[in-house]
Amino acid sequence: MLHSQTKKTEIKKGIDIKLNVKPAYLHLIHQHEYEGPCRTGPSEQLTTEFDIKIGKEKFENFKKDLKTRYPKEVNMMSPAYLTWTDEFIFRDGQMKKVLSDVGETDFFLFDGVFHQFPAVELAVRFKKPVGIIGCCASTDASAYLKSKGLEAYGYIDHEHANRGLSLLRVKKTIRNTNVLVALKNDIVSKGVLSTITDIEGLKNDLGVRFTYINTEELLEEVHCLTKEDLEEAERITKDLVDNAEKSHIETKHVLSSVKFYLTVKKLLVKYECNAFTVPCFEICATQILHKEKYTFCLAHSLLKEEGIPSACEADINVLMAINVLINLTKCSPHMGNTHPLANEEKRDQSTPAGLELVDEIKGKENLVSVWHAVPTRKMKGINKAMLPYDLRNFTYGGWGATIRYDFNRDINETITLLRFHPTGKKMFAIKGKIIAGAGFNTAGCATGLYFQVEDVKDFFRKEQHFGHHYAWVYGDYIEDLKDLGEVLDVEVVTA
Repeated sequence: MLHSQTKKTEIKKGIDIKLNVKPAYLHLIHQHEYEGPCRTGPSEQLTTEFDIKIGKEKFENFKKDLKTRYPKEVNMMSPAYLTWTDEFIFRDGQMKKVLSDVGETDFFLFDGVFHQFPAVELAVRFKKPVGIIGCCASTDASAYLKSKGLEAYGYIDHEHANRGLSLLRVKKTIRNTNVLVALKNDIVSKGVLSTITDIEGLKNDLGVRFTYINTEELLEEVHCLTKEDLEEAERITKDLVDNAEKSHIETKHVLSSVKFYLTVKKLLVKYECNAFTVPCFEICATQILHKEKYTFCLAHSLLKEEGIPSACEADINVLMAINVLINLTKCSPHMGNTHPLANEEKRDQSTPAGLELVDEIKGKENLVSVWHAVPTRKMKGINKAMLPYDLRNFTYGGWGATIRYDFNRDINETITLLRFHPTGKKMFAIKGKIIAGAGFNTAGCATGLYFQVEDVKDFFRKEQHFGHHYAWVYGDYIEDLKDLGEVLDVEVVTA
Protein backbone atom coordinates (compact mmCIF):
# COMPACT_ATOMS: atom_id res chain seq x y z
CA MET A 1 0.00 0.00 0.00
CA LEU A 2 1.18 3.51 -0.74
CA HIS A 3 0.52 4.82 2.74
CA SER A 4 3.31 2.58 4.04
CA GLN A 5 5.89 4.38 1.91
CA THR A 6 7.90 7.15 3.53
CA LYS A 7 10.49 7.93 0.88
CA LYS A 8 9.34 10.54 -1.59
CA THR A 9 10.83 10.40 -5.07
CA GLU A 10 10.10 12.15 -8.33
CA ILE A 11 8.55 10.89 -11.55
CA LYS A 12 11.21 10.66 -14.25
CA LYS A 13 9.47 12.72 -16.89
CA GLY A 14 10.38 12.40 -20.54
CA ILE A 15 10.50 16.18 -20.97
CA ASP A 16 13.36 16.29 -18.43
CA ILE A 17 15.49 13.76 -20.31
CA LYS A 18 18.56 15.10 -22.09
CA LEU A 19 20.39 13.62 -25.05
CA ASN A 20 24.04 12.93 -24.15
CA VAL A 21 26.09 13.92 -27.19
CA LYS A 22 29.82 13.29 -27.50
CA PRO A 23 31.15 15.84 -29.99
CA ALA A 24 34.44 15.29 -31.77
CA TYR A 25 36.35 17.38 -34.26
CA LEU A 26 38.31 15.17 -36.68
CA HIS A 27 41.29 16.61 -38.50
CA LEU A 28 43.65 15.21 -41.12
CA ILE A 29 47.33 16.19 -40.74
CA HIS A 30 49.56 15.71 -43.77
CA GLN A 31 53.06 14.45 -43.00
CA HIS A 32 54.73 16.07 -46.00
CA GLU A 33 54.43 19.07 -48.30
CA TYR A 34 52.99 18.00 -51.66
CA GLU A 35 50.26 18.59 -54.26
CA GLY A 36 48.34 16.08 -56.31
CA PRO A 37 44.87 14.81 -57.20
CA CYS A 38 43.79 14.89 -53.52
CA ARG A 39 45.44 18.16 -52.52
CA THR A 40 46.21 21.60 -53.90
CA GLY A 41 47.13 24.97 -52.44
CA PRO A 42 49.83 27.58 -51.85
CA SER A 43 53.04 26.13 -50.46
CA GLU A 44 52.61 27.81 -47.07
CA GLN A 45 49.33 25.92 -46.64
CA LEU A 46 50.84 22.53 -47.47
CA THR A 47 53.08 22.13 -44.43
CA THR A 48 52.49 19.87 -41.46
CA GLU A 49 52.79 22.89 -39.19
CA PHE A 50 49.97 24.66 -41.04
CA ASP A 51 47.73 21.61 -40.71
CA ILE A 52 48.39 21.44 -36.97
CA LYS A 53 47.75 25.16 -36.54
CA ILE A 54 44.56 25.28 -38.59
CA GLY A 55 43.22 22.12 -36.94
CA LYS A 56 43.51 23.64 -33.47
CA GLU A 57 41.83 26.84 -34.64
CA LYS A 58 38.95 24.93 -36.19
CA PHE A 59 38.55 22.87 -33.03
CA GLU A 60 38.20 26.08 -30.99
CA ASN A 61 35.55 27.34 -33.41
CA PHE A 62 33.82 23.97 -33.18
CA LYS A 63 33.65 24.29 -29.39
CA LYS A 64 32.14 27.76 -29.70
CA ASP A 65 29.47 26.42 -32.05
CA LEU A 66 28.62 23.70 -29.55
CA LYS A 67 28.06 26.26 -26.80
CA THR A 68 25.91 28.65 -28.80
CA ARG A 69 23.94 26.58 -31.33
CA TYR A 70 22.41 23.78 -29.28
CA PRO A 71 19.58 23.89 -26.71
CA LYS A 72 19.73 22.90 -23.06
CA GLU A 73 17.91 19.65 -23.85
CA VAL A 74 21.14 18.47 -25.49
CA ASN A 75 23.89 17.66 -23.04
CA MET A 76 27.10 18.38 -24.95
CA MET A 77 29.79 16.32 -23.28
CA SER A 78 33.46 17.31 -23.29
CA PRO A 79 34.50 17.81 -26.95
CA ALA A 80 37.30 15.61 -28.27
CA TYR A 81 39.96 16.65 -30.78
CA LEU A 82 40.93 13.63 -32.87
CA THR A 83 43.61 13.60 -35.55
CA TRP A 84 44.88 11.22 -38.18
CA THR A 85 47.49 11.43 -40.89
CA ASP A 86 47.79 10.77 -44.59
CA GLU A 87 48.90 7.23 -43.96
CA PHE A 88 45.08 6.89 -43.64
CA ILE A 89 45.04 4.80 -40.49
CA PHE A 90 42.92 5.85 -37.54
CA ARG A 91 44.92 4.69 -34.56
CA ASP A 92 43.75 3.31 -31.22
CA GLY A 93 45.38 6.18 -29.37
CA GLN A 94 42.87 8.58 -30.90
CA MET A 95 39.93 6.25 -30.26
CA LYS A 96 40.86 6.10 -26.57
CA LYS A 97 40.15 9.82 -26.28
CA VAL A 98 36.42 9.05 -26.26
CA LEU A 99 36.54 5.93 -24.08
CA SER A 100 36.23 7.64 -20.70
CA ASP A 101 32.56 8.57 -21.16
CA VAL A 102 31.47 6.30 -24.00
CA GLY A 103 29.13 4.44 -21.63
CA GLU A 104 27.09 7.60 -21.03
CA THR A 105 27.16 8.65 -24.67
CA ASP A 106 23.88 8.43 -26.58
CA PHE A 107 25.22 9.89 -29.78
CA PHE A 108 28.48 10.88 -31.49
CA LEU A 109 28.54 14.19 -33.38
CA PHE A 110 31.45 14.58 -35.81
CA ASP A 111 32.74 17.54 -37.75
CA GLY A 112 36.07 18.27 -39.39
CA VAL A 113 38.21 18.00 -42.48
CA PHE A 114 38.26 14.64 -44.32
CA HIS A 115 36.54 13.03 -41.36
CA GLN A 116 34.30 10.31 -42.75
CA PHE A 117 36.79 7.49 -42.29
CA PRO A 118 37.48 8.14 -38.57
CA ALA A 119 33.75 8.72 -38.03
CA VAL A 120 32.98 5.33 -39.55
CA GLU A 121 35.73 3.64 -37.53
CA LEU A 122 34.33 5.05 -34.28
CA ALA A 123 30.75 4.16 -35.19
CA VAL A 124 31.66 0.58 -36.02
CA ARG A 125 33.87 0.18 -32.96
CA PHE A 126 31.41 1.50 -30.38
CA LYS A 127 28.09 0.70 -32.12
CA LYS A 128 26.71 4.12 -31.20
CA PRO A 129 24.47 6.28 -33.41
CA VAL A 130 26.47 8.99 -35.14
CA GLY A 131 25.85 12.28 -36.87
CA ILE A 132 28.30 13.71 -39.41
CA ILE A 133 28.29 17.38 -40.36
CA GLY A 134 29.33 18.83 -43.70
CA CYS A 135 30.36 17.93 -47.21
CA CYS A 136 30.97 15.33 -48.21
CA ALA A 137 31.52 13.18 -45.19
CA SER A 138 27.90 13.56 -44.08
CA THR A 139 26.61 11.62 -47.07
CA ASP A 140 29.53 9.28 -47.64
CA ALA A 141 29.80 8.06 -44.05
CA SER A 142 26.05 7.87 -43.47
CA ALA A 143 25.54 5.91 -46.70
CA TYR A 144 28.21 3.42 -45.67
CA LEU A 145 26.90 2.99 -42.13
CA LYS A 146 23.24 2.78 -43.12
CA SER A 147 24.09 0.08 -45.66
CA LYS A 148 25.61 -1.94 -42.81
CA GLY A 149 22.51 -1.58 -40.67
CA LEU A 150 24.06 0.99 -38.34
CA GLU A 151 22.33 4.18 -37.21
CA ALA A 152 23.81 7.25 -38.86
CA TYR A 153 22.65 10.73 -39.83
CA GLY A 154 24.13 13.26 -42.21
CA TYR A 155 23.77 16.96 -41.41
CA ILE A 156 24.24 19.90 -43.76
CA ASP A 157 25.44 22.23 -40.99
CA HIS A 158 25.05 22.92 -37.26
CA GLU A 159 21.54 24.30 -37.71
CA HIS A 160 20.50 21.07 -39.40
CA ALA A 161 22.25 19.03 -36.71
CA ASN A 162 20.45 20.99 -34.00
CA ARG A 163 17.09 19.97 -35.44
CA GLY A 164 18.23 16.39 -35.85
CA LEU A 165 19.39 16.14 -32.25
CA SER A 166 16.03 17.41 -31.02
CA LEU A 167 14.38 14.48 -32.83
CA LEU A 168 16.87 12.02 -31.38
CA ARG A 169 16.07 13.36 -27.92
CA VAL A 170 12.39 12.54 -28.59
CA LYS A 171 13.46 9.04 -29.56
CA LYS A 172 15.34 8.70 -26.28
CA THR A 173 12.32 9.87 -24.28
CA ILE A 174 10.16 7.25 -25.97
CA ARG A 175 12.73 4.57 -25.16
CA ASN A 176 12.58 5.70 -21.54
CA THR A 177 8.78 5.49 -21.31
CA ASN A 178 7.23 3.12 -18.80
CA VAL A 179 3.44 3.15 -19.00
CA LEU A 180 1.31 2.38 -15.95
CA VAL A 181 -1.78 0.56 -17.25
CA ALA A 182 -4.77 -0.24 -15.06
CA LEU A 183 -6.46 -3.49 -16.09
CA LYS A 184 -10.12 -4.37 -15.84
CA ASN A 185 -11.45 -7.59 -17.43
CA ASP A 186 -9.19 -7.48 -20.48
CA ILE A 187 -6.00 -5.84 -21.76
CA VAL A 188 -8.09 -4.33 -24.58
CA SER A 189 -10.84 -1.92 -23.53
CA LYS A 190 -14.07 -2.53 -25.40
CA GLY A 191 -14.21 1.19 -26.16
CA VAL A 192 -10.96 1.15 -28.19
CA LEU A 193 -10.50 -2.11 -30.03
CA SER A 194 -7.95 -0.50 -32.35
CA THR A 195 -5.41 -0.09 -29.55
CA ILE A 196 -1.92 -1.54 -30.03
CA THR A 197 -1.96 -5.14 -28.80
CA ASP A 198 1.55 -6.23 -29.83
CA ILE A 199 3.12 -4.84 -26.67
CA GLU A 200 6.29 -6.91 -27.06
CA GLY A 201 6.69 -5.60 -30.60
CA LEU A 202 6.33 -2.02 -29.37
CA LYS A 203 8.90 -2.70 -26.68
CA ASN A 204 11.34 -4.22 -29.14
CA ASP A 205 10.86 -1.53 -31.79
CA LEU A 206 10.66 1.64 -29.70
CA GLY A 207 11.74 0.56 -26.22
CA VAL A 208 8.43 1.41 -24.52
CA ARG A 209 7.80 -0.60 -21.35
CA PHE A 210 4.50 -1.40 -19.64
CA THR A 211 3.65 -2.01 -16.01
CA TYR A 212 0.20 -3.40 -15.21
CA ILE A 213 -1.84 -3.03 -12.04
CA ASN A 214 -5.34 -4.22 -11.22
CA THR A 215 -8.06 -1.59 -11.20
CA GLU A 216 -8.99 -2.67 -7.68
CA GLU A 217 -5.54 -1.59 -6.45
CA LEU A 218 -5.80 1.75 -8.23
CA LEU A 219 -9.23 2.59 -6.82
CA GLU A 220 -8.39 1.36 -3.33
CA GLU A 221 -5.31 3.56 -3.13
CA VAL A 222 -7.53 6.64 -3.43
CA HIS A 223 -8.57 5.86 0.15
CA CYS A 224 -4.98 5.48 1.36
CA LEU A 225 -3.75 9.03 0.91
CA THR A 226 -1.76 10.37 3.86
CA LYS A 227 -2.53 13.49 5.85
CA GLU A 228 0.10 15.32 3.82
CA ASP A 229 -1.47 14.06 0.59
CA LEU A 230 -4.89 15.28 1.65
CA GLU A 231 -3.49 18.69 2.53
CA GLU A 232 -1.90 18.87 -0.90
CA ALA A 233 -5.19 17.83 -2.49
CA GLU A 234 -6.94 20.70 -0.68
CA ARG A 235 -4.26 23.13 -1.89
CA ILE A 236 -4.49 21.98 -5.53
CA THR A 237 -8.30 22.13 -5.39
CA LYS A 238 -8.26 25.68 -4.04
CA ASP A 239 -5.80 26.73 -6.73
CA LEU A 240 -7.96 25.20 -9.47
CA VAL A 241 -11.13 26.87 -8.23
CA ASP A 242 -9.56 30.25 -7.46
CA ASN A 243 -7.86 30.57 -10.85
CA ALA A 244 -10.79 29.44 -12.96
CA GLU A 245 -12.70 32.16 -14.77
CA LYS A 246 -15.78 30.37 -13.47
CA SER A 247 -16.44 27.14 -11.60
CA HIS A 248 -19.71 25.34 -12.32
CA ILE A 249 -19.07 22.45 -9.93
CA GLU A 250 -19.08 22.09 -6.17
CA THR A 251 -15.61 22.29 -4.66
CA LYS A 252 -16.02 18.95 -2.89
CA HIS A 253 -16.37 17.24 -6.27
CA VAL A 254 -13.24 18.95 -7.57
CA LEU A 255 -11.44 17.62 -4.50
CA SER A 256 -12.56 14.06 -5.24
CA SER A 257 -11.07 14.21 -8.73
CA VAL A 258 -7.86 15.78 -7.38
CA LYS A 259 -7.48 12.90 -4.93
CA PHE A 260 -7.52 10.47 -7.83
CA TYR A 261 -4.89 12.57 -9.64
CA LEU A 262 -2.57 12.46 -6.61
CA THR A 263 -3.14 8.72 -6.27
CA VAL A 264 -2.02 8.17 -9.86
CA LYS A 265 1.10 10.27 -9.27
CA LYS A 266 2.01 8.21 -6.22
CA LEU A 267 1.52 4.98 -8.14
CA LEU A 268 3.70 6.31 -10.96
CA VAL A 269 6.45 6.87 -8.41
CA LYS A 270 5.91 3.48 -6.76
CA TYR A 271 6.17 1.56 -10.03
CA GLU A 272 8.80 3.88 -11.61
CA CYS A 273 6.47 4.82 -14.46
CA ASN A 274 6.10 8.10 -16.34
CA ALA A 275 2.92 7.62 -18.41
CA PHE A 276 -0.59 6.47 -17.57
CA THR A 277 -3.80 5.10 -19.05
CA VAL A 278 -6.93 3.54 -17.61
CA PRO A 279 -10.04 1.87 -19.13
CA CYS A 280 -13.07 4.12 -18.68
CA PHE A 281 -15.88 1.88 -19.92
CA GLU A 282 -15.14 -1.16 -17.79
CA ILE A 283 -14.52 0.80 -14.58
CA CYS A 284 -17.55 3.01 -15.14
CA ALA A 285 -19.70 -0.12 -15.26
CA THR A 286 -18.60 -1.11 -11.73
CA GLN A 287 -20.54 1.96 -10.44
CA ILE A 288 -17.71 2.69 -8.00
CA LEU A 289 -17.12 6.08 -9.61
CA HIS A 290 -20.83 6.84 -9.44
CA LYS A 291 -20.72 6.10 -5.71
CA GLU A 292 -17.53 8.07 -5.00
CA LYS A 293 -18.33 10.94 -7.35
CA TYR A 294 -15.24 11.41 -9.52
CA THR A 295 -14.02 10.73 -13.05
CA PHE A 296 -10.54 10.37 -14.53
CA CYS A 297 -10.71 13.44 -16.78
CA LEU A 298 -9.09 15.98 -14.47
CA ALA A 299 -6.20 13.62 -13.71
CA HIS A 300 -5.46 13.20 -17.43
CA SER A 301 -5.46 16.98 -17.92
CA LEU A 302 -3.25 17.75 -14.91
CA LEU A 303 -0.75 14.99 -15.69
CA LYS A 304 -0.35 16.23 -19.27
CA GLU A 305 0.22 19.75 -17.99
CA GLU A 306 3.27 18.40 -16.14
CA GLY A 307 4.57 16.67 -19.26
CA ILE A 308 3.35 13.21 -18.22
CA PRO A 309 1.52 11.39 -21.06
CA SER A 310 -1.92 10.32 -19.89
CA ALA A 311 -4.67 8.92 -22.12
CA CYS A 312 -8.31 7.96 -21.86
CA GLU A 313 -9.77 4.48 -22.32
CA ALA A 314 -6.56 2.41 -22.16
CA ASP A 315 -5.73 3.61 -25.68
CA ILE A 316 -2.02 2.94 -26.21
CA ASN A 317 -2.07 4.40 -29.75
CA VAL A 318 -3.11 7.85 -28.61
CA LEU A 319 -0.92 7.61 -25.51
CA MET A 320 2.05 7.13 -27.84
CA ALA A 321 0.90 10.14 -29.86
CA ILE A 322 0.61 12.25 -26.71
CA ASN A 323 4.10 11.12 -25.70
CA VAL A 324 5.51 12.15 -29.07
CA LEU A 325 3.74 15.52 -29.14
CA ILE A 326 4.69 16.48 -25.58
CA ASN A 327 8.35 15.81 -26.22
CA LEU A 328 8.43 17.20 -29.75
CA THR A 329 6.48 20.42 -29.13
CA LYS A 330 6.81 21.01 -25.36
CA CYS A 331 3.05 21.52 -25.33
CA SER A 332 0.33 19.65 -23.47
CA PRO A 333 -2.03 18.04 -26.03
CA HIS A 334 -5.77 17.71 -26.07
CA MET A 335 -7.10 14.35 -27.27
CA GLY A 336 -10.49 13.20 -28.39
CA ASN A 337 -12.93 11.30 -30.54
CA THR A 338 -12.38 12.45 -34.11
CA HIS A 339 -14.90 12.13 -36.92
CA PRO A 340 -15.94 13.95 -40.10
CA LEU A 341 -19.13 16.00 -39.95
CA ALA A 342 -21.91 13.73 -41.26
CA ASN A 343 -24.11 14.71 -44.18
CA GLU A 344 -27.21 14.29 -42.01
CA GLU A 345 -25.85 16.84 -39.56
CA LYS A 346 -25.26 19.33 -42.36
CA ARG A 347 -28.87 19.02 -43.50
CA ASP A 348 -30.95 19.14 -40.34
CA GLN A 349 -28.48 20.57 -37.78
CA SER A 350 -29.28 17.75 -35.38
CA THR A 351 -26.85 17.27 -32.49
CA PRO A 352 -24.23 14.56 -33.03
CA ALA A 353 -23.17 12.39 -30.15
CA GLY A 354 -20.62 14.23 -28.06
CA LEU A 355 -20.46 17.65 -29.70
CA GLU A 356 -23.00 20.38 -30.33
CA LEU A 357 -23.45 21.92 -33.76
CA VAL A 358 -22.69 25.62 -34.03
CA ASP A 359 -23.58 28.28 -36.60
CA GLU A 360 -19.94 28.86 -37.59
CA ILE A 361 -19.78 25.53 -39.42
CA LYS A 362 -22.75 26.16 -41.71
CA GLY A 363 -21.76 26.08 -45.36
CA LYS A 364 -18.24 24.84 -44.62
CA GLU A 365 -16.80 21.75 -46.31
CA ASN A 366 -14.14 19.21 -45.28
CA LEU A 367 -15.00 19.52 -41.60
CA VAL A 368 -13.91 17.14 -38.84
CA SER A 369 -14.78 17.29 -35.15
CA VAL A 370 -12.66 16.32 -32.15
CA TRP A 371 -14.03 16.24 -28.60
CA HIS A 372 -13.14 14.93 -25.14
CA ALA A 373 -13.25 16.46 -21.66
CA VAL A 374 -9.46 16.53 -21.29
CA PRO A 375 -8.14 19.87 -22.56
CA THR A 376 -5.32 21.42 -20.55
CA ARG A 377 -4.27 24.88 -19.46
CA LYS A 378 -0.87 24.30 -21.07
CA MET A 379 -1.91 23.51 -24.63
CA LYS A 380 0.20 26.41 -25.91
CA GLY A 381 3.32 25.53 -23.95
CA ILE A 382 4.10 23.59 -20.78
CA ASN A 383 6.49 26.34 -19.72
CA LYS A 384 4.13 29.15 -20.73
CA ALA A 385 1.35 30.91 -18.85
CA MET A 386 -1.89 29.09 -18.10
CA LEU A 387 -4.71 29.45 -20.59
CA PRO A 388 -8.04 30.77 -19.28
CA TYR A 389 -10.40 27.98 -18.23
CA ASP A 390 -13.64 27.04 -16.53
CA LEU A 391 -14.27 24.08 -14.25
CA ARG A 392 -17.36 22.05 -15.07
CA ASN A 393 -19.00 18.82 -14.02
CA PHE A 394 -18.70 15.83 -16.35
CA THR A 395 -21.96 14.24 -15.24
CA TYR A 396 -25.48 15.64 -15.20
CA GLY A 397 -25.45 14.63 -11.55
CA GLY A 398 -23.05 17.52 -10.95
CA TRP A 399 -19.79 15.64 -10.24
CA GLY A 400 -16.66 14.62 -12.13
CA ALA A 401 -14.42 17.70 -12.41
CA THR A 402 -13.17 18.71 -15.86
CA ILE A 403 -11.19 21.61 -17.25
CA ARG A 404 -13.03 23.47 -20.04
CA TYR A 405 -11.42 25.69 -22.64
CA ASP A 406 -13.26 27.75 -25.24
CA PHE A 407 -11.65 26.92 -28.57
CA ASN A 408 -13.52 29.80 -30.19
CA ARG A 409 -10.61 31.88 -28.92
CA ASP A 410 -8.44 30.19 -31.57
CA ILE A 411 -10.47 30.26 -34.78
CA ASN A 412 -8.27 29.97 -37.90
CA GLU A 413 -5.29 28.63 -35.96
CA THR A 414 -3.45 25.64 -37.45
CA ILE A 415 -3.38 22.38 -35.52
CA THR A 416 -1.62 19.03 -35.96
CA LEU A 417 -3.29 15.76 -34.96
CA LEU A 418 -1.56 12.42 -34.44
CA ARG A 419 -2.35 8.76 -33.80
CA PHE A 420 -0.32 5.55 -33.97
CA HIS A 421 -1.48 2.60 -36.07
CA PRO A 422 -2.80 -0.56 -34.32
CA THR A 423 0.44 -2.31 -35.31
CA GLY A 424 2.55 0.43 -33.69
CA LYS A 425 4.56 0.71 -36.90
CA LYS A 426 2.89 3.77 -38.44
CA MET A 427 1.74 7.25 -37.42
CA PHE A 428 -1.11 9.23 -38.96
CA ALA A 429 -0.45 13.00 -38.92
CA ILE A 430 -3.12 15.49 -39.99
CA LYS A 431 -2.97 19.24 -40.44
CA GLY A 432 -6.14 21.25 -39.92
CA LYS A 433 -7.50 24.74 -39.29
CA ILE A 434 -9.84 25.53 -36.40
CA ILE A 435 -13.26 26.65 -37.65
CA ALA A 436 -15.17 26.78 -34.36
CA GLY A 437 -15.14 25.62 -30.77
CA ALA A 438 -18.04 23.72 -29.22
CA GLY A 439 -19.10 21.97 -26.04
CA PHE A 440 -17.64 24.57 -23.65
CA ASN A 441 -20.89 24.94 -21.71
CA THR A 442 -22.02 21.33 -21.81
CA ALA A 443 -21.54 18.33 -19.54
CA GLY A 444 -19.96 15.07 -20.66
CA CYS A 445 -17.08 14.39 -23.00
CA ALA A 446 -18.02 17.26 -25.29
CA THR A 447 -15.25 19.85 -25.02
CA GLY A 448 -13.83 20.25 -28.49
CA LEU A 449 -13.81 21.92 -31.86
CA TYR A 450 -14.47 21.66 -35.56
CA PHE A 451 -11.46 21.84 -37.85
CA GLN A 452 -11.07 21.87 -41.60
CA VAL A 453 -8.81 19.49 -43.52
CA GLU A 454 -7.75 19.65 -47.15
CA ASP A 455 -9.77 16.60 -48.21
CA VAL A 456 -12.14 15.01 -45.72
CA LYS A 457 -12.68 11.91 -47.90
CA ASP A 458 -8.93 11.28 -47.99
CA PHE A 459 -8.76 11.85 -44.22
CA PHE A 460 -11.56 9.42 -43.44
CA ARG A 461 -10.26 6.80 -45.85
CA LYS A 462 -6.99 6.77 -43.93
CA GLU A 463 -8.60 7.18 -40.51
CA GLN A 464 -10.32 3.84 -40.95
CA HIS A 465 -6.90 2.18 -40.78
CA PHE A 466 -5.89 3.96 -37.56
CA GLY A 467 -8.87 4.47 -35.25
CA HIS A 468 -10.82 7.33 -33.67
CA HIS A 469 -8.74 8.88 -30.85
CA TYR A 470 -6.27 11.60 -31.85
CA ALA A 471 -3.97 13.82 -29.83
CA TRP A 472 -3.42 17.32 -31.16
CA VAL A 473 -1.39 20.48 -30.61
CA TYR A 474 -1.37 23.99 -32.03
CA GLY A 475 0.95 24.57 -34.99
CA ASP A 476 2.11 22.75 -38.10
CA TYR A 477 4.39 19.84 -37.18
CA ILE A 478 3.85 17.66 -40.23
CA GLU A 479 7.43 17.95 -41.52
CA ASP A 480 8.85 17.43 -38.04
CA LEU A 481 6.78 14.26 -37.67
CA LYS A 482 7.94 13.00 -41.07
CA ASP A 483 11.55 13.49 -39.99
CA LEU A 484 10.85 11.90 -36.62
CA GLY A 485 9.31 8.93 -38.42
CA GLU A 486 12.63 8.33 -40.15
CA VAL A 487 14.46 8.50 -36.82
CA LEU A 488 12.01 6.06 -35.20
CA ASP A 489 11.75 3.85 -38.31
CA VAL A 490 7.98 4.42 -38.21
CA GLU A 491 6.06 5.13 -41.40
CA VAL A 492 4.23 8.47 -41.37
CA VAL A 493 0.92 8.77 -43.23
CA THR A 494 -0.37 12.32 -43.74
CA ALA A 495 -3.59 14.10 -44.63
